[in-house]
Amino acid sequence: MPAVIFNFARNALASALLLVPLAAMANQSAPAPTEPRSAHFSEWAKDSSAATLQRKPGAVSEAEIRALMSSALLQAVERSPQLRQSAAEQKASQADIQEAQGQRLPQIDLGANTRAQSIGGNDSRRSNNEAVNLNMTTNVFDWGRTSNTIDSRKSLSDAADQAYLVSLETLAEDVSLNLIELEKSRRISTISQQYVDRMGALVEMLKEIVAADRGRVSELTQARARLLEARANMDNAQARVRDTEIRLRKLIGDTPVNLPDNENWALATSDLDRLVSESHDHPAVRQADARAKASEQHAKSLRAGEKPQLNWVVNKSTGRDDLGREQPWQTTLNVNWPVFRGGSATAAREAAYARADAERERKAQQQLDLEYETRTADQDARTLLDRADSYRQLTRETDDVRKAFFDQWYHLGRRTLLDVLIAESDYNNNRVSEVSARFDSYQSVVKSYASAGRLLQWIKGPNNS
Repeated sequence: MPAVIFNFARNALASALLLVPLAAMANQSAPAPTEPRSAHFSEWAKDSSAATLQRKPGAVSEAEIRALMSSALLQAVERSPQLRQSAAEQKASQADIQEAQGQRLPQIDLGANTRAQSIGGNDSRRSNNEAVNLNMTTNVFDWGRTSNTIDSRKSLSDAADQAYLVSLETLAEDVSLNLIELEKSRRISTISQQYVDRMGALVEMLKEIVAADRGRVSELTQARARLLEARANMDNAQARVRDTEIRLRKLIGDTPVNLPDNENWALATSDLDRLVSESHDHPAVRQADARAKASEQHAKSLRAGEKPQLNWVVNKSTGRDDLGREQPWQTTLNVNWPVFRGGSATAAREAAYARADAERERKAQQQLDLEYETRTADQDARTLLDRADSYRQLTRETDDVRKAFFDQWYHLGRRTLLDVLIAESDYNNNRVSEVSARFDSYQSVVKSYASAGRLLQWIKGPNNS
């Protein structure tokens, strides 16, 4: 599509320039429009600092961009409640492991009771059985129930660790994309302001022309309409800047962000095959895998719990019998076998296995999604960068067209004002399209790293990868 537009603009430019000598030959028979007293309006379409964005030579290095993003990310990490929530969940999962490991140690219970009072019947005596009771139960053999429970908790802890990394990658992506979006919005806002300035100058020019030639009031009306349209577009652009600043302030606070003045950023796409391979090891994929293992180990623990459990029991009571003798220490081996639970144990085990299957399918789906998100982002980055270069060439051509149209309208009277306005609109739209495509390509580069789960390493730099 940009190639078609480029060819059209080139042809339009050739036809426009062809009219110049013809108009010069007919200049004596077709007088030029009345000249305003302000002769500087004849330079209205020329290049100036107010008419073009200053392009700096070279490009902003990737290291500079990474340093900028790293600085903003550090501020976002300090502010993020989501990261603090993930960190708290990590601590909780570690405590769950300790709770399961504690089941291997002797379980000691201490209790006490007062003397029992008999009520009713023929015997209302108070028995002398107030006592302190000590009971210690130690698991001897449980078919791996406790060890599977511990392994399940460790897998859940691993899932919590991966969830923290997912939150960190997501935060890095949000910060990076909003930084790029902010610079894109600011540049489009600047272009829109310059367009408003040019249309405003054109309106002022036409006011002077109309003061000398009332027959050209319609041209002034057309210019005013385009000025109002340009102001509306500028308001929209400025609103997008404010929206992006609000989103960025939510992430990093009120710290000002100093973005590079040069729009050429050396953000090149990485090796696609390597990124696709790394996307299969994304923290979100590892999180789903850990959850699947946790559910499977929990199911094994439930299955072991359905078998006989052998425990060593030691108890002691300070209570005395009817003859006043103190109870001795007692030790026993206790076997407990939950023979029938109404099918609840089997249902719980099947539910755990089903959750493990669901998490494995979630892992497969995430691998598929992340792989194609990476491929799409890489393709968009390459396509948008080529499109931005095409729009840059097209902008140069339409710049020549608008200048030629203005000269032919202002000096020779061989173009209508509508031609000039259309050429100006095309020039402005091409400038906006170039900036949009270029910064969208930068965002796609960031998305490709984020989809592969390597954005945080990329921001830190190759030495920390």
